Amino acid sequence: TDGAVIFGNLCTGCHTSGAAGAPKMLKADWAARIGKGAETLHDHAINGFNAMPARGGNPALTDEQVKATVDWMLGQLK
Repeated sequence: TDGAVIFGNLCTGCHTSGAAGAPKMLKADWAARIGKGAETLHDHAINGFNAMPARGGNPALTDEQVKATVDWMLGQLK
Protein backbone atom coordinates (compact mmCIF):
# COMPACT_ATOMS: atom_id res chain seq x y z
CA THR A 1 0.00 0.00 0.00
CA ASP A 2 2.98 2.32 -0.46
CA GLY A 3 1.56 5.18 -2.51
CA ALA A 4 4.99 6.51 -3.42
CA VAL A 5 6.07 3.20 -4.91
CA ILE A 6 2.82 2.68 -6.81
CA PHE A 7 2.95 6.24 -8.14
CA GLY A 8 6.54 5.78 -9.26
CA ASN A 9 5.78 2.51 -11.02
CA LEU A 10 2.41 3.30 -12.56
CA CYS A 11 1.02 6.82 -12.25
CA THR A 12 4.00 9.05 -12.85
CA GLY A 13 3.85 8.84 -16.64
CA CYS A 14 0.51 10.56 -17.00
CA HIS A 15 0.53 12.66 -13.84
CA THR A 16 3.97 14.11 -14.57
CA SER A 17 3.39 14.86 -18.26
CA GLY A 18 -0.33 15.63 -18.18
CA ALA A 19 -1.00 12.94 -20.80
CA ALA A 20 -4.65 12.56 -21.82
CA GLY A 21 -5.56 15.54 -19.65
CA ALA A 22 -4.31 13.98 -16.42
CA PRO A 23 -3.78 16.59 -13.72
CA LYS A 24 -0.10 17.19 -13.09
CA MET A 25 1.24 17.21 -9.55
CA LEU A 26 0.34 20.88 -9.05
CA LYS A 27 -2.25 22.19 -6.60
CA ALA A 28 -3.77 24.34 -9.33
CA ASP A 29 -4.41 21.27 -11.50
CA TRP A 30 -6.17 19.49 -8.63
CA ALA A 31 -8.14 22.35 -7.04
CA ALA A 32 -11.51 21.56 -8.63
CA ARG A 33 -11.03 17.83 -8.08
CA ILE A 34 -10.08 18.25 -4.42
CA GLY A 35 -13.26 20.24 -3.93
CA LYS A 36 -15.25 17.09 -4.74
CA GLY A 37 -13.76 15.31 -1.73
CA ALA A 38 -11.43 12.39 -1.14
CA GLU A 39 -14.23 9.82 -1.51
CA THR A 40 -14.91 10.99 -5.06
CA LEU A 41 -11.20 11.03 -5.93
CA HIS A 42 -10.83 7.50 -4.57
CA ASP A 43 -13.88 6.34 -6.53
CA HIS A 44 -12.61 7.83 -9.78
CA ALA A 45 -9.19 6.23 -9.31
CA ILE A 46 -10.69 2.84 -8.43
CA ASN A 47 -13.43 2.75 -11.07
CA GLY A 48 -12.01 5.05 -13.74
CA PHE A 49 -13.24 8.44 -14.88
CA ASN A 50 -12.97 10.05 -18.31
CA ALA A 51 -9.48 9.10 -19.61
CA MET A 52 -8.37 7.79 -16.18
CA PRO A 53 -8.41 3.99 -16.39
CA ALA A 54 -9.74 2.02 -13.45
CA ARG A 55 -6.95 1.32 -10.95
CA GLY A 56 -4.55 3.28 -13.15
CA GLY A 57 -4.70 0.44 -15.64
CA ASN A 58 -3.49 -2.20 -13.15
CA PRO A 59 -6.43 -4.43 -12.16
CA ALA A 60 -4.23 -6.21 -9.59
CA LEU A 61 -4.22 -3.15 -7.29
CA THR A 62 -6.54 -3.37 -4.30
CA ASP A 63 -8.89 -0.57 -3.32
CA GLU A 64 -6.61 0.15 -0.36
CA GLN A 65 -3.56 0.48 -2.60
CA VAL A 66 -5.37 2.86 -4.94
CA LYS A 67 -6.62 4.97 -2.03
CA ALA A 68 -3.14 5.08 -0.50
CA THR A 69 -1.71 6.25 -3.80
CA VAL A 70 -4.32 8.98 -4.26
CA ASP A 71 -3.72 10.16 -0.70
CA TRP A 72 0.05 10.14 -1.23
CA MET A 73 -0.35 12.12 -4.45
CA LEU A 74 -2.49 14.75 -2.73
CA GLY A 75 0.16 15.14 -0.07
CA GLN A 76 2.84 15.76 -2.72
CA LEU A 77 1.13 18.54 -4.68
CA LYS A 78 3.21 21.67 -5.21
